[in-house]
Amino acid sequence: MSRYLIVANRALGGVPLLDEVRRRVRAGRRECHILVPAERPSVDGEVDVTVDPAEGRLDAELARLSEIGAVVTGEVVDGDALVEVESALAAERFDEVLVSTMPGGLSNWLSRGLLDRVRELVDVPVLHLSSPAGLPARMTTRAARVTVYVGESDRVGGRPLYTEIVHRAREAGLAGATVVRGLEGFGASQVVHTTRLLTFSEDLPVMITIVDTPDRVDAFLPELDRLVAGGLVVREELDVIKYASPDGP
Repeated sequence: MSRYLIVANRALGGVPLLDEVRRRVRAGRRECHILVPAERPSVDGEVDVTVDPAEGRLDAELARLSEIGAVVTGEVVDGDALVEVESALAAERFDEVLVSTMPGGLSNWLSRGLLDRVRELVDVPVLHLSSPAGLPARMTTRAARVTVYVGESDRVGGRPLYTEIVHRAREAGLAGATVVRGLEGFGASQVVHTTRLLTFSEDLPVMITIVDTPDRVDAFLPELDRLVAGGLVVREELDVIKYASPDGP
């Protein structure tokens, strides 16, 4: 049975790697091997493990991936990362290689051309994952946010417009939607709506916020075009920092 290789060290424990392994387990690809090039110095032939306790990080990752159904093995090596990866790829045929590193300039593997070297050595898919060290449950990704400003009294088919937007977003499979009721505001009519004026207390400003990937948000915009006859719709791109338990669903 074929298996894939994971090359990682300080990025072990990250959410992106966990998510990718979980996807493969669900697809029936359970077997993988983790290679951890620690590149620690040695004194009189003895590796100085205090420089980087990579074994503990590997043990934790083996346990974590086993819990989601992966059949995983692993080893820590202390030679040059490029040489050790080349040796591993020469010793065994893998059907895919996942390289998990710290972001951008924080990774010396990227600056030394490890990804390019791996792609030269194999004719199978090579996937690069980026995950911050020291923050195993944090992942940053690009997303889009749509904010819809309407009035509380706006209706569609007999029910509040904000309720209809939330239900349509849910039906479209978007990640989530939040409705916030304003205390005071005005729009194109220049009429101030506020909780301090009983006359307008039933028509306070309402803000609906939806965040998802840019393509999914863009696919939902035509639905908003049909629903929002009078109001304001704002779309913006942003970085989402996701915090999630590595053992969570």
